[in-house]
Amino acid sequence: MLTRIHTHVVGLLIAVVLIALGAMPTFAQGAAEVWLTKATEKLQNKGTEIVFRINEEGIRLNGKLLIDGQKFVYNTDEMKVWYDGTTQWTLQTGNGYSELYINNPTPEEQQAINPYLLLTRYKDNFTATDEGEKNLNGKLVHMVKLQANDQQQGAESVNLYITSDGTLAELEFIAQDGQPYKIEVRSMRNGLTFPKDTFTYQPNDYPADEVVDLR
Repeated sequence: MLTRIHTHVVGLLIAVVLIALGAMPTFAQGAAEVWLTKATEKLQNKGTEIVFRINEEGIRLNGKLLIDGQKFVYNTDEMKVWYDGTTQWTLQTGNGYSELYINNPTPEEQQAINPYLLLTRYKDNFTATDEGEKNLNGKLVHMVKLQANDQQQGAESVNLYITSDGTLAELEFIAQDGQPYKIEVRSMRNGLTFPKDTFTYQPNDYPADEVVDLR
């Protein structure tokens, strides 16, 4: 379950969070820029930990995302992804069996999983607009809409819900087929320093029943 959006969630969650929190706020105009800039103050130029929940068609999936520069770790109960800037390890588990896929992503594959390639193109491929105040689970938040100019990005649009103090509360990813996927940001910590081996696969910690090396 949820496997069809895992790849895009990895890249889009990282990229959109970084856009919203300071990686590239200047492409927005007017009020949208004000809110993105306000959210910018929540991010420092160090490691970040994001605890999130993905909602898809009534299914909830909890996960954690660690980001440090080009490196990241994406961790849920059914999938773990490590990316050290060159090599990607993807561990899938289910029914008591685990498979590990190893690859060095091509430029095309990196469009889906490399946050920095996505970020360099978001300025051209998305238009930000201010959508005003919204009610999110009984709480007033402000919505900024990122509308895709290039459908090859895998999204029709992304809605960002930002609290009055600039905290990103939720992302809503609208796929090309119109299906919405809500990503609730449950907590965010930044300014962190991670151990060097955080972003590489550790076989002793996560043994795999089968290894498929695609490099």
